Amino acid sequence: MADLSFATAITAAAPEQLLHIEDEAGYSGLFSDVDDLAGALIAAALSGNKIISITPGPRGQKNRDLLTFAMVAEPQRAFIDKSFSLSAQQARGAWFLPEQASLKPVTMNMPAYLQHHPMHAITAAGHDVARLHLASTPDALATWALFIALFDTLMAPITERAAGSVQSAETQQQTWNAILDAYRRLGIQIDPAISLFAYRGGWTSLDRNGQIQARVALLDRLTNHDPRQIAARFRADRIRTLAAKTVKKSRSGTPLARQVLTRSLQPTLAAYFGGDWLAFLDYLQLPPNANEEIVTALPKPKLYVGGSAKAATAAAEHGLEVEDVQAMLAAFTGQGGPVSPVERRVEVLTRWWNQFDTIHARQATGMPSLWGLVEDGLYSIGYGPGPVPRLYRKLLTPELVSEVNELWDGITLPRWPETIVSEPYPHKLMAETLGPALTFWHGVALTAWYVCEGPSSRTPLTGLGSYHERDLTALADAKTPIHPSLFDELAQAERYLGPPEDLESYTHELPLPDGHIGIRVTGGGQRRAGFEILRDIITRHRRGWTRRYLAEYLYYRWNHELTTAARELHRFLAAKGKAPTFRQFARFATPAANHWFNGDLTALYTAVGEKAPAVTRRVDLLPIDAHDFVDAVYARLGGQRYDELLRITDFPAANRFRQQSRLAAASVYFLQIAEALGRIPEAAEFGANRFEWEWAGGLDKGWPIYQHTIEQILTKTHD
Repeated sequence: MADLSFATAITAAAPEQLLHIEDEAGYSGLFSDVDDLAGALIAAALSGNKIISITPGPRGQKNRDLLTFAMVAEPQRAFIDKSFSLSAQQARGAWFLPEQASLKPVTMNMPAYLQHHPMHAITAAGHDVARLHLASTPDALATWALFIALFDTLMAPITERAAGSVQSAETQQQTWNAILDAYRRLGIQIDPAISLFAYRGGWTSLDRNGQIQARVALLDRLTNHDPRQIAARFRADRIRTLAAKTVKKSRSGTPLARQVLTRSLQPTLAAYFGGDWLAFLDYLQLPPNANEEIVTALPKPKLYVGGSAKAATAAAEHGLEVEDVQAMLAAFTGQGGPVSPVERRVEVLTRWWNQFDTIHARQATGMPSLWGLVEDGLYSIGYGPGPVPRLYRKLLTPELVSEVNELWDGITLPRWPETIVSEPYPHKLMAETLGPALTFWHGVALTAWYVCEGPSSRTPLTGLGSYHERDLTALADAKTPIHPSLFDELAQAERYLGPPEDLESYTHELPLPDGHIGIRVTGGGQRRAGFEILRDIITRHRRGWTRRYLAEYLYYRWNHELTTAARELHRFLAAKGKAPTFRQFARFATPAANHWFNGDLTALYTAVGEKAPAVTRRVDLLPIDAHDFVDAVYARLGGQRYDELLRITDFPAANRFRQQSRLAAASVYFLQIAEALGRIPEAAEFGANRFEWEWAGGLDKGWPIYQHTIEQILTKTHD
């Protein structure tokens, strides 16, 4: 049995006592760097300095913000870089750390806002949000692990009052007792400037100017305390909580890290021990559990997706018939043949891309727009211009359309991963699989068309680079970049386009009862001759990109998504010491499963070389094409085709049709849930509160109508 005497003493100690225990144990220098850093940032913040800077990421890029400290000296900079590198902490076994996070460090710059912009400080602080990769800067990990919690504690009286609690008197009293007790543990004296904020302390009697002055006075009181002592006491309090959980789990010896490190305690280990569980046990003077396994590096993912290309080589190496090797590969992948699901989709995507290129290359003035060739959204019924539904059916070969329908007609929903449900829009899922290359090249071609053929374009030719910044960044990350000369040539070619010509316009005049004209609704637009000039430039660049990069790009798409799923699986194993459940696996694996395996998580497990914990089943309730099903639901709900003018002439009718249109579009999602559950979903399972039900007199009346409508269509189409 481990000696828990030292750990128990830490658990029972108040912060100042714990610091004394550390000194006696010879730990006085163990935390000097982190306490110096935290104390320096507290002092800088209370002096009115902004201590963090948040730089937004590229437009449309998720988790690409950049967070950096604005007030650190060079020695502290070296300490941060050494201790708060995500990769370094992972190498110490901290695989529990999130790799992406949405941080809300709203209290870190709050003292600066309160001193320099007191009237709007709370609003300004609320804008300090960063969505980022924790590997982007060590400062981001330090903020996540330590400084948000530290400054949230210091600014708690201000933020609690700003939130305006409506809780019961008893709950409010408990909240303020906790806030003031946290101050006491930090060694902060509760004087009138602080107790003013507390429950029934006099805050509600202050006018706005009085509240501003009270906030500044609170900051003044905090500056009267030693910031390094505040930092050290805060650290001691956090370590004590982690030690208490460890002692509690030590009934039969030192516990394993995963038995102790709940989500709330993980930041403490990262903040003060560099993510090193063994260093923390050494601090507690406890031996590691004999079964503790610290993973310092994840295994390199091995993907099993290229069987058919290797069958002949493997057969020759082992003296086997090619057909026998292919049969073994088919059995391993669970497919009907030796071609893997990934290989088959890559082959279809390559043929699809070639037809896509040919269609765009022959597009000419006088032809219909190609908006709708790529299905990039859910089908909905409404007014105004939009893509031509299912245009790809007219322009692609029937064989290719059929293959896309077959290969992308199933998906996994993360909430119900044991069932493969219908994908109502296979061509949309196929487009998502192709990703930013398709978004970019199709978007550029459509912009050229609408600049020339009108009535208007979503961006001018000179703005294409900015408009597609997200796609361009993604393509650069894949090492398949778009050559910048494309944008230069298109900008220069604009001078050769014809002058703007007005398109045929229309005007609807709505008379008032007195005979005067009340409202005019006018439409029109402009066009410019010369589309073929732009088309040929884009075609030349697109074909150059295709020759150089398409095969490499498709390899990157599947390899990146499968490798990401495999790495997350290994990271889960390293952090938890056990395999994820099917639902846990689905949280990070569904994109790869849906894009490359028709929603089959079991097949994805096989592709990454792991055994699936369950077998998926396929359910398909969608009886007809999704577009036809949506149309049928809309008609049965009472919806009619309408145009923008109806919103002016009869807004209640237009609003009713809009509500019914949204519900009709969601009917395919209703079916997906029914497939996953094996029954008709309840209103809460469907998320009925996200929709409007005024057309039926409210949700209680509308939900049965909606359910019955879908069931009627299912019954009729299955008969």
